Amino acid sequence: MKYIQAALDNKAAATNILYTYACPDDGVRVGDAVRVPFGNGNRTRAGVVFRVSDTTEIDPAKLKSVAGRTEALLTEEDVHLCEEMKRRYLCRYTDAIRCFIPPGFRKFQDQLTIADPEEARAFLENPKSPRRQRELTEVLLQNGPALKSDLKRLFGIDYSVMAAAEKKGLVSRGAVEKQRRPHAAVLPDREGFDGLTAEQEAAFGQIRKAMEEERYRGFLIHGVTGSGKTRLYMEAVREALLKGKTAIVLVPEISLTIQAIEKFRGEFDPELVAVLHSRLSDGERFDEWQRIRRGDARIVLGARSAVFAPVKDLGVIVVDEEHESSYKADNPPKYDTREMAEERAKYNKAVLIMGSATPSVENYYRSETGELKRLELKKRYNEVLLPRVEIADMREELGRGNRSVFSVSLFRQIRESLDNRRQVILFLNRRGYASFVSCRNCGYVMTCPECGLSLTYHKAENAAVCHYCGRKFRVPRQCPECGSRYIKEFGTGTEKIEELTRKLFPEAKVARLDLDTTRQKGSAERILGAFKAKETDILIGTQLVAKGLDYDNVHLVGILAADISLHIPDHRAPENTFQLITQAGGRAGRGDLQGSVVVQTYSPEHYAVRCGAAADYRAFYESEIRIRRAMHYPPFGDVIVLTFLHEDGEKAENCGREFAEELLRNCPGLASEDLLGPRPTHIPKIRGRYRYQVLIKYKGGEPQGFLAELDALRMRFAAEKHRDVSIGIDVNPYSLT
Repeated sequence: MKYIQAALDNKAAATNILYTYACPDDGVRVGDAVRVPFGNGNRTRAGVVFRVSDTTEIDPAKLKSVAGRTEALLTEEDVHLCEEMKRRYLCRYTDAIRCFIPPGFRKFQDQLTIADPEEARAFLENPKSPRRQRELTEVLLQNGPALKSDLKRLFGIDYSVMAAAEKKGLVSRGAVEKQRRPHAAVLPDREGFDGLTAEQEAAFGQIRKAMEEERYRGFLIHGVTGSGKTRLYMEAVREALLKGKTAIVLVPEISLTIQAIEKFRGEFDPELVAVLHSRLSDGERFDEWQRIRRGDARIVLGARSAVFAPVKDLGVIVVDEEHESSYKADNPPKYDTREMAEERAKYNKAVLIMGSATPSVENYYRSETGELKRLELKKRYNEVLLPRVEIADMREELGRGNRSVFSVSLFRQIRESLDNRRQVILFLNRRGYASFVSCRNCGYVMTCPECGLSLTYHKAENAAVCHYCGRKFRVPRQCPECGSRYIKEFGTGTEKIEELTRKLFPEAKVARLDLDTTRQKGSAERILGAFKAKETDILIGTQLVAKGLDYDNVHLVGILAADISLHIPDHRAPENTFQLITQAGGRAGRGDLQGSVVVQTYSPEHYAVRCGAAADYRAFYESEIRIRRAMHYPPFGDVIVLTFLHEDGEKAENCGREFAEELLRNCPGLASEDLLGPRPTHIPKIRGRYRYQVLIKYKGGEPQGFLAELDALRMRFAAEKHRDVSIGIDVNPYSLT
């Protein structure tokens, strides 16, 4: 008899624990899927085995027995990572488990095979045999088994002919699993490679040494834009493959996956490369997951969720653009991809490589303390100088009577770039046509009735859209408050910039890359493919165009509102602003000529803007780290956000207040000044539920004991008090909205 502890598929917060069962099957292992009786009615629930032992501290007579077991659902490493996620992020076991199980299904296709070759040949020799059935027989004899769909597509054989041959017993039908391959149309990019530069060689030498020692080592590659960080990633992957190991390469945005696919398919056997991200269909994700699990694919490319790929013999994990906030999950389990990558690397004694031109303050600090080994790349690979950067003070533009979204300098440089057949990227981190719809007579602003937020006008849809719940509303011709006809859209988004650019530069081919233009599958590939092929002159977009794009004909980058993310109530706002300016500017001048960047801002004196325009990371870091140290923000403390949600705002607020008071009573080391709230969140209502927030600045060092107390208190509230209030916990979020 074995005794197991299993995590059950149960969403209730009060049952987020491991349950003990007796298991007569001695073959049970950690990671197995089980079915167990649960509750007073003994309803059967699915679960996953997290512990197996020969003894138990519970009276065996009181234990229920496992009702059934199937093959291993998770590996021991997967179970270990699930426990780490539960411990670090206070998520439910079931949410953590879901990260390791692919959605999707096996899809089978009909295949025809000659039933008896001798009878088939006799059938061909008979002149009375039907002509089309003879053609089918000849194809199958010459080529072997074939899919019915291929026989129809390639040879024009009707399904009725196949059915007649099958009825005669001439052919037999079987099912074979269909292999769906995502991004099959993305072609390899076989770029010329003349060898590593001296800087790259010095950096890779240290990576190679760590891989030869087969022990965990974490590296931070701090390289200016265009310095060849991707080449180091590929050489590390090559080293892993030579040692019989596998590799995971993570990028922050799905749109950047396309560029990574091009480069890695051009460098390695395309059959070895698998792709995982959330925009794939369930079937595509399932098939790629199966290829990885079988060992057919040994290089995994993808966005955040690819960190959970079922690779074996892991040799290296790469986290490109490691500073990006998209590596932090927004929905439960709210994991940090960088932390999960590090945990996997440690478990497998593999090498972790994180790279960025603008490293996160936390990881740069870790490289200062020696926890990560920092490798510097200070020159661009092609020796071309970093782009010239000009700051355009939009206050002065306004004072000179220029009310356009383009400064005089940016307009002139766009014209010069087009005249010289060079490409332009225009960056504005706000999508839509206009920021809000308002009445100039009474000041009424259209808001979402579910979320209470101002609606963004989208001209292409002729609708006001809530960017949080997705609801769309018709824009009224008259103000619903005062009846005035002076109701119109205000502010600027990428859609409006696209329209204006087309008017000002009618000869240019203009495209837009943002969430609205990439909703359809394959749209990002088409937009970026056209830009790469120089079919597009001006590419306009949100932060999608500011990350990782590497095109040698881009001469000019215009950053239209550099301080758009600067004045929000978030301790990371200066860091986000600095990173966006530096990264967007880094898209220029990656070919044979020095590029140019125009940074338009109303806050030219702010250190994040000045350092971003100068691409001076060290100056920014030294300013920022002083503030972080004084305020006990990461890396000198942890910010933990509790969110209380309910349809009744008063109930949500009361729950938050009681929770905070009890927390102060139970945790003597927590001072009242370290606990802020409850107060409405920056976005106080979404989808009809009010949101109140308690923010904790935890300065007590290792937070695990405190987090365990938080989790226990949440479970007690869920079981005894405020059962109808949802309580979310986010550890070190990348946004306080």
